[in-house]
Order: sequence, then C-alpha cells, then structure tokens
Amino acid sequence: MAIESRWCGLSVEADRRPWDVLLISGSFLVVLAWAWRPIWDIDLFWHVVVGRLILEGGVPSTDVLSAADPTAPWTTFQWGYEVLVAAVEATLGLPGLKALHAGLLAGTFGLLAGLLRKTGASRTLCLGILGLALLMVEDRIRARPHLFELLFVVGLTPLLYGRERQAMPVILVLLMGVWANLHAVSSLWWLAFVGAWTVSKPSVKRLGTLAAGAVVALASPPARKGLIGALVSHSDWPADLVPELLPTWAYWDQGFFGWAVLLGVLLGLAAALHLVSAKEQDLGLKLAALGCAIAAVLMARWAWLAVLPLGLWMLWQRPSWGWAVGAVSVGVVLAHVGPRWSLQDRLQTLETGRFPVTACRAMQDQDLRVPLDTTSAWSGYLLYCLYPQGRVLADGRLVFGPQVSELLLARQAGDLSTFDTAVGVYGTQALVWPTANRPPLDESRWRLVHSDSLAQVWLPLPMWPRWQNSLEQAD
Repeated sequence: MAIESRWCGLSVEADRRPWDVLLISGSFLVVLAWAWRPIWDIDLFWHVVVGRLILEGGVPSTDVLSAADPTAPWTTFQWGYEVLVAAVEATLGLPGLKALHAGLLAGTFGLLAGLLRKTGASRTLCLGILGLALLMVEDRIRARPHLFELLFVVGLTPLLYGRERQAMPVILVLLMGVWANLHAVSSLWWLAFVGAWTVSKPSVKRLGTLAAGAVVALASPPARKGLIGALVSHSDWPADLVPELLPTWAYWDQGFFGWAVLLGVLLGLAAALHLVSAKEQDLGLKLAALGCAIAAVLMARWAWLAVLPLGLWMLWQRPSWGWAVGAVSVGVVLAHVGPRWSLQDRLQTLETGRFPVTACRAMQDQDLRVPLDTTSAWSGYLLYCLYPQGRVLADGRLVFGPQVSELLLARQAGDLSTFDTAVGVYGTQALVWPTANRPPLDESRWRLVHSDSLAQVWLPLPMWPRWQNSLEQAD
C-alpha cells in the first residue's frame, strides 16, 4: 500500500511492507528492553505520594510534603500523571511503574519509526535517526512525567509535513487537554509546535485550533495554578541544586558521553540554520527546527531536542552515511551504559544501593514518622515510605522557600552547622544521611540510632521517646 507524503518539500511514496512492521515492532521491543531498568529517579516517589493525596481528597493547595512550611501555597502542575502513577502503584506496585515508563519510551521510538517510514526514508536512514535519538535521549531515561513530553513531541512532528487532515484540530485540542493535566509546563511545547504550524499557513481553522488548545489548558484549575506556581517558583538557585537545569555546556564535564551529546547539540543547531536558509522549506518547519535547536543549547534537560532539526535535515538531504550516525551513536550509548547497568540489575525493581531501604524499614518498625532532614536523592523515597507524618525539608519539586535553599546551598558548600540549623529553625526530628558521608555531629546533641551499609539515622536530643525506650531495652 503506497502513501503519499511530503517532508521538507519532497513528495515521496512509502510502501507499507512486512519489513516496516518489523522495523516498528523491533524498535519498540529493543527500546523496551533498553529502558527496562531498575527505578533510580528521585522524583517518582513523591509523585506517587501526591497522587495518593489527590485520590483521597483532591488536589492539594499547600506545600503538604514540606517539613519547613506545609502551609505555603502550592498546586501541582502534574496532577494527571500523579494520579496515574498512584493508581498503577496501588494495583501493580513498583514493578508496574517500571513497566509503565519503559513502555512509554518504547512507544515513542515505535511511533518515531513509523513516522520516519511514512516520509519515504530508507530503512537504513530510519535506523540511523533512531540510533541518534537513543543517544540524545539516553540521559532522560528516567521514571518521570517528561517521558510523556518525548512521546507527545514526536507525535506533533506530522504537523511539519503532509496534508492537513479534517480531524486534526480536534485531535490536537484533545492532546493539549491531556498533556496540560499530565505535565502543564512541558505542554507549552504544544503551543510552540501548533503556533509554528499556524504561522506557516494562517487560517481560521488553525488559529481556532491554537486558541482552543490554550483555552482547554487554562480551563483546568490544577494545570493553570500549577503552571503559574512553577514559573514563579523557579529563580537563580535551583540550577545550583539540580544539574539538569544547568546550561547544556554542563555536559562537558561528563566525559566522552557528554562530549557526544554536546556534539549532537551543535550539529542540531547547524542543521537548523541550514534548514532556515533553504528557500524551499516550510516556515513552520523552520521555526520548529530553530526553536528546538536553541532550546537544546540553553538547558541540559532539553539537549535531546537537537534530534528534531538533525532528523529533519537528514530526511531532507538523505545522506548515504545516515546509518553510520546511528551505529556510532549506539556504540557511544553502549560504552556509556555498559559499566552502569548489568542484566542482573535490570531485573531489580529498585537500583541496588540507591535508596535507604533498610533504614526506612527500621523507621517504619519503630513508627518513627517525623519531619525529616535528608539528602535530595532520598527525600522522595522517604516520603513514599513515611508520609504523612514523615515530611521532608526539601525535595525535587523545587518549591521550597529562599531560606531553605540558602541552607541547602550552604550545606553543599560544606557548612556542617546546617544540620543543627534544620532542627532549630524548621523543627526536623530526624536526620537520614549516607553512611559513607557521615556528618561529624556533636554527640552531646545527637545520637545515632540506626546504621547500615548505606544509611544512618540520627536523632537530635532529647530523642524521640519510643526510640529511647528501645535503645534502653537493648542496653
């Protein structure tokens, strides 16, 4: 069956054959196996906690996870995702969440393979672009809501080519409605792509689609309030605490893998400039390519967007060496990931040695559910195990106030007095800290009540009575 398509100004025919089915299904299965990793991301767990809260009593309007100020205004902008992961976890547990996120990424690559074939690109060129995409996305393979961003951005690329379908406006508006409630901030990419599509060929239908999508996004109170809150809460300090918010040049310190990503970003910018200078290219395609290239340069978390201008350029030029790009990209990814992930690790639900599992069990056994001071890497997991009494001083939402951020930055700079400050100012009643980085606490004011190979639990004196009684009985 032949399909007439247009990409980058070229009219082509793409034959749907069994080999194409194999390419699409093979891409899905390979990436599914590739993404089938133990859970290691810190954010997933607090998303589950917020989802539980929403299912029990609605979307929170205050910072309910905070040990510093639980009454501070806060509305989540990812409430749909949080309900989804809470429901999956309640039904299938953490293995279900692992499968959900691996399936999302695999579906993205399967969709990308199908869209590439519809452009008439050869199968070898498709494999080249898919390999390049794997390299640029590798650092984003995490159990987080941004995997929907990858999927939906790929799903929007048909706007850059082909004939306008009658049902397209309805599909686009529905997509915006879903996306805005899954992750309101990343749904701004919908406005960017549909805006470029509208500008390229203004019409009542396209302008109406753009306006309707914006109205649908703003019609959801959690999406609207959460989006405003997220944009207002971000200032100069989060990038110092969250590496993915740094400029993309931060990859320079990541060895050969980081250099490969930076090279991809630079090539994406060059490809975008070439596409912009080509007279035969559609204005919407030019805007989308250039916008993605600039975003890839500006922030590390958006580096993967360089795939779009690079892929568009390769589809336009149809280089015979496209397969080599994919082969080299896959080689770099294998060399980068090989030392970190083993087959045995992939069969685990949680990454070994990543989370304070034993310490959390000890705290649960003693019903030690109190406001906590801990590392940013453990905050989400401790919330997952010990909430609602076990709130944390700071977590990955980046909504804590300037005083807490100053404390965290001072601690990052080596100020050990911050452990006492957290108790005195914010009322934290326990400290969970890595054993390998044991803080030199004053034992006249602190007592170690649990220690394992990974984590220690310290209590400020006077100690919590139940733990005190247990220790006295043990003595």
